[in-house]
Amino acid sequence: MKSFFPLRGPALALAALGALSGISFAQNRIDSAAQQVERLNLIPRLQTPAPEAISSLYEDEDKDVGPQVLIRQKARHSWLEASTDVQFGSTSNATQYEGEKIETSLMISTVQAALTPPAWQVPGGELSTKLGYRHQKFNYGIATGGNESFINDSDFDVSSFFMQWRYLFHEKWVAMVGLDHNRLLSAEGGTYEEFYSEFAPNVSLQRSFALGKKSAFSASLGVGGHISHVDAPYTDHYDRVDESATISYTRELLQGLVFQPFYRAQLTQYTRNHQRKDVIHSVGLVLAYALTNDLSLRTFANFEARDSSDVTIEDYQKVDTGLGMSLRIQF
Repeated sequence: MKSFFPLRGPALALAALGALSGISFAQNRIDSAAQQVERLNLIPRLQTPAPEAISSLYEDEDKDVGPQVLIRQKARHSWLEASTDVQFGSTSNATQYEGEKIETSLMISTVQAALTPPAWQVPGGELSTKLGYRHQKFNYGIATGGNESFINDSDFDVSSFFMQWRYLFHEKWVAMVGLDHNRLLSAEGGTYEEFYSEFAPNVSLQRSFALGKKSAFSASLGVGGHISHVDAPYTDHYDRVDESATISYTRELLQGLVFQPFYRAQLTQYTRNHQRKDVIHSVGLVLAYALTNDLSLRTFANFEARDSSDVTIEDYQKVDTGLGMSLRIQF
């Protein structure tokens, strides 16, 4: 049986690259739920009101000068968007190990700033873009302590520059093209040295279907590449391509309270190691409540299982649960 004790610091993060994709996916699921509900008008969105009629000053005024209306100024577009997110929970298998497992707490703190130009009206729909920076901190064992040989020096940061193009067409279709540059930084010894970096292009297509006034079904396909760099002797050993399919159901239980179960299947093919193909299945649910248009709370639960064709790679199962809070500020 393989020992999990050497799996610390950078080694742990490299072993968890698939999990990082899953974490990114989980955050995107939350965003997608909010966007989906808004698109289907399940949660009232802010809209420019129709011109408001003004009462006549005297009888037959409408005949003399025509109906009078009050013109409202169009809302100013926000060019800058800043957000912060804190997610705290537990994972049943932090090392993604097939045999003996380590259960511990995990806190993910995220700050993000992005430039958001106004959307363009294009044939068939609307095109928008976003360009920004995101920083995430992964801290293990804050609440549970866990196995000291694993917990010590296992924390790391992810530093990302990203750009995304989003095309909303025929009201229910969304196509996205993006490019991320991610750097993994080891928090071991407080040095925050880079031990892994990648360029990650990605494309996806999503279709939403209204199921009455308060619910919707969504299906999406995605492809993402990872052009990696790791210090020798690993070099580009982690180059890979992800292909994923996701289905979800969204239900507004009360105004602002959204319930969303989902299922996702992902095939990861390592291009430098042709013997390795990983299949990851994820099933879970999110319960999110919007306190305001920019502040929301959530709770989540997720089961994940990996099956790898490479005999040197561990198959695993794990359960993640927790709470989260998101805040957005627009300028």
